Amino acid sequence: MKFRPIASLAILASTLFCAVAASAAPRGDADGDGKLSLTESQAQTRTRMMRADTNGDGKLSLEEWLARPAAAKAKGDPSAQFKRRDTNGDGFLDAAEIDLQAKQRFEIIDANHDGTISDEEWAARPKNAAANNADGVPADEEPSVEKSAAKH
Repeated sequence: MKFRPIASLAILASTLFCAVAASAAPRGDADGDGKLSLTESQAQTRTRMMRADTNGDGKLSLEEWLARPAAAKAKGDPSAQFKRRDTNGDGFLDAAEIDLQAKQRFEIIDANHDGTISDEEWAARPKNAAANNADGVPADEEPSVEKSAAKH
């Protein structure tokens, strides 16, 4: 087999391009398109929030909510935050309620209203109470489009 430097360089370049593109994908970007969709954002938020579901019933009680490390960092009263999020008033946060809060936050951050959040939109997201679901939830409880590479 004859060595072909041009073909080898082309293969190397395409491999490097794929590796860079993959590392630039937002965290939570399940389809690899480089942006965070509403569905991806909701799934990411749900997954993160359900880490506190210690009894595995698929919903968060007030006790589980208060036991989260993020509750200690939250601005305001964590119990009041829970009550505001518990839109059906059953004393639990379920997937539908978590998805609703993720959608509300997503719509604020999606500045150009194209249905996706880019890295630029995430970096420029409002840092005010409206962007934090009016209760100052810390960033570790919200969807993120920070690059995976930045976490490692």
